[in-house]
Amino acid sequence: MSQYNTDTAEPNEVDIWLKETFQKVYNIEVLYRFNRNLTEVARDVAPPKLDRVKPMMEAVLNCYIKPYERVAGVKFIKTYCPKQYVLFGSVLYNSNNSVVLGTADAGRQVTLYDVNNFNVYDVNSDNGVKRKLRTIHHEFTHILNQNVIIPTEFVEVTKADYYSDWTNSQNTETVAKSLGFVSRYARMVYTEDFAEMAAHLLVMGQGWFDSYVASAPADAQTKLKRKEEIVVKYFNTAFGIDFRALQKEIMLEFNKYLNLSAMIDLNKINRITFIPSAPHYTEYGISDDFNTMWTNYKNGMSEQMPTGNRRYPQDMYLSFVSNKKMTIYVNYLNNAQTSTLQAAYDFDIDVDVPSGEITIVKSAEEGTTTAHNNGKNFAFVKSYFDDYMYPYFHNKVFVAAWLPEQIQASDPLYGMYGGIYEKGNPTNYFYGPIQYK
Repeated sequence: MSQYNTDTAEPNEVDIWLKETFQKVYNIEVLYRFNRNLTEVARDVAPPKLDRVKPMMEAVLNCYIKPYERVAGVKFIKTYCPKQYVLFGSVLYNSNNSVVLGTADAGRQVTLYDVNNFNVYDVNSDNGVKRKLRTIHHEFTHILNQNVIIPTEFVEVTKADYYSDWTNSQNTETVAKSLGFVSRYARMVYTEDFAEMAAHLLVMGQGWFDSYVASAPADAQTKLKRKEEIVVKYFNTAFGIDFRALQKEIMLEFNKYLNLSAMIDLNKINRITFIPSAPHYTEYGISDDFNTMWTNYKNGMSEQMPTGNRRYPQDMYLSFVSNKKMTIYVNYLNNAQTSTLQAAYDFDIDVDVPSGEITIVKSAEEGTTTAHNNGKNFAFVKSYFDDYMYPYFHNKVFVAAWLPEQIQASDPLYGMYGGIYEKGNPTNYFYGPIQYK
C-alpha cells in the first residue's frame, strides 16, 4: 500500500459523477476510498473496486431514490434519505457464519458491503441488482421506523415465533415460511421482520410475494397477508406514500436491468417453451416464419410418414444446458396417440452479451443414444427435423429479447416471456414463457 498516497487523491471521473449526481442534488456523500474507521475495526474487510462504484450507486439512484422521489416527492427523499453512503468491497463476516450486507446508522449513514461482487446483468442472483437493492430498501425501512414506530398490531401477528438465533440450522427457509415469515432473517425480531416484509414486497414484487404466500400453509398465508396489509397501510398513514404505486415504479426500474442474453450467458435460463395452443399466441400473435416452419414439421410427421408409423408433434422448447450448449426438445405422440415421446437435438451457441446476439450451430456430437432420439436409432423422426427445423436454426445469428414486444417494461408480465429473433429479420421470431434456473 506504500505506493498509494490517499491523502492527496485527485478527483477522478467517478468522484466527479458522484458529486454531480448525489452531493449537489441530494446532499448525499458517497465514500468508497478505504477507511477502516468507517466500519468495525475488529473485522477484516476489503475496499471496493473502482469499476463497481458507479454501477452500484446508479442502481441505488434508479431503483431506490428516483422511485421514492416520483411517488413521495422531492421533499420526502431529501428529508429521510441518509446523507452518507459508505461502500466496502467484501461482506462483513459474523462469528455465527452469517454475513452483513448492509447497515443503517441512526438514519444518517448506510454502509453497503460486498460491492466487488455486484453484477448489474445478473439481476436475480445473490450478486445481482435485486439482492443489493433489497438491502437498501431494508435499511431505509429501518430509517422510516426510527421516525414513525412500527404499529403494535404487526408485532402481534407472529409474536410467539421470533427467534433471535435465526442462523440456527433448525430455522430453515421452509420452517420460516411455515410460521408466516418472508425469510429466515425475518424471524430474528419484529423490526427485522417489518423491514424484510417491506423490502421483499418492493424489490421482489407482488407476483413473487403472492406466489410465496400461495405455497405456504394456510395459517402462514393468513399471517403473511396480514403483515402485508399492515406494511401497506403504514407507508400510507405514516408518510402518505401509495405503496402500490411505489412497487410499480421500482419494478419498472428493475425491468430496465433485465438482459436476456446476459442471463443466458450467466446460465440463469432453463428453457423457453412453445405450446401452440397457449393463449398468449392468440393475444400477442406469432411469427409467420416460425409458424410456417412448425406447421410443415408437424404435418410432415403426422401426414407424410407411412400409415401405422406416424408421429404427432405437440410442443417444443429450447433448453439452455449452459452458455455454450442448447438442446431443442420436441414432445410428440406415438402412432396410436396414447403416449408421449421426446426427440432432442443439440446445438452449440455463442452469446455476445452487449449486442444480445446468439449464434446457433448444430453440434457435431449429438450426445448419447439413450439421452437423444437424434437419428441413430430414430432416423425416420430425425429426417423431418433435418428438413424443417435444422434449416431454421442452424448456422444463424439470432438476438435474444423480451418478446412479445407488446409487453413493455412497465407491465407485470415483463420478464416472464422471452425469445429470439433472426438478426436483420425481426419478423422471424420464436418466443414463449421462460423457466429460470
